[in-house]
Amino acid sequence: MAFPLETLRVDGNARVSVEKIIGASGLTIGQPVLGSDFDAARERLLSTGAFETVDCAYKPSPDNKGYDGRIQVVEVADVYPYRFEDLPAGDAALRELLLKQDPILDDRIPATRQVLERYEKVLDQFLGGNFAVTGKLMADAPGKLVIVFRPPVARSNIAEVRFTGNEVLPADVLTRTLSGVAIGLPYSEPGLREVLDSSIRPLYDARGRIRVAFPSVIAEKSTAKDVEGVVVTIGVREGPSYSLGAIRFAGVAQTQVAELEKTANWRHDDIVNFDNIKEGVDRIYRRLRRAGYLHVISHLDRDIHDDTHTVDLLLTIQPGPQFMFGKLTIQGLDLLTEPTIRKMWGEREGKPFDIEYPDAFLKDIREQDLFENIGQTRAETHIDEASKTVTVTLYFPGAKPVAPKDHGRGGGRGRF
Repeated sequence: MAFPLETLRVDGNARVSVEKIIGASGLTIGQPVLGSDFDAARERLLSTGAFETVDCAYKPSPDNKGYDGRIQVVEVADVYPYRFEDLPAGDAALRELLLKQDPILDDRIPATRQVLERYEKVLDQFLGGNFAVTGKLMADAPGKLVIVFRPPVARSNIAEVRFTGNEVLPADVLTRTLSGVAIGLPYSEPGLREVLDSSIRPLYDARGRIRVAFPSVIAEKSTAKDVEGVVVTIGVREGPSYSLGAIRFAGVAQTQVAELEKTANWRHDDIVNFDNIKEGVDRIYRRLRRAGYLHVISHLDRDIHDDTHTVDLLLTIQPGPQFMFGKLTIQGLDLLTEPTIRKMWGEREGKPFDIEYPDAFLKDIREQDLFENIGQTRAETHIDEASKTVTVTLYFPGAKPVAPKDHGRGGGRGRF
């Protein structure tokens, strides 16, 4: 007998919203439902291709006047961005079409045959049935996968790249850099632009040309003998040079800013060099990790002023919790030698954990020739997230002490 659906809970979703899942299920709060309605809801959700599994269940509500429903889903793990290529319609119109047709998925979709065939059918009908559109997962750039909807015609591979309009960077540098990642890739302009942004743009960023653009990308069939593929000529507009303006830090105490600026070693009014900027961020990371901030993360924002040709930077740092040295364990030494090593290690328990200290300490030991046949020493660390401590185990396989020396320096080398 049908009873009203009083509640409907959704569990297991992370990417797809509760509202979308309920909408696609066909179940509505207040409508009379039977067991067959939940079976149908399960089939509808599975047919979207967004879920690995779907479980729909129901039980009498506390007042026994209706049903309480539950939808348990496991989402498809891998989803990818998609784009269009060589289709006689604009990107915006095609994307809007697919978003309207699909109640669940958005700009990232699974690469399952079920989903791709559904999208192919919608696109083919929209284009009047004149294009047998196919969707395939492709690499736009090394390590960057995207689903491409296009006619089922093989793309030519990139055989050669050329540059025009460049002055700041010589053509051989640009050609050598791009050739290393682009030659042999199936040609598409969007795909090549992705590669340009990941390989060529950083070269200009390092020279303050942060507004570099590539206004033209022209592909022509190669005329070279025994060469199959296309020659791609890229026009470059290098733009003006930009200088480093104001630098601000967020997420850290104001008392730390001066020290961080010194560590970063970024010079105002110099030509902005984002290779140097990255090196400065890396130095800040190292400093904080050596102070026990093992989970530090950051985000760098650019504020570009085209009128003055300057770039202001905002580095937002999230240091995370500070970890302390915990217990030290030593393996492989006898009862007479171990106390010497512990004395050299120093009284560190309860002090900020220096992530570089264990390996540097062992390097120091090896350089002092304290042991014969010392073997491959190593340090293992165990991070306890609950107590915010790090325990360290030092291994000395096969170590035998050499002639006695006075190593009572109480705390190791001064640089530690």
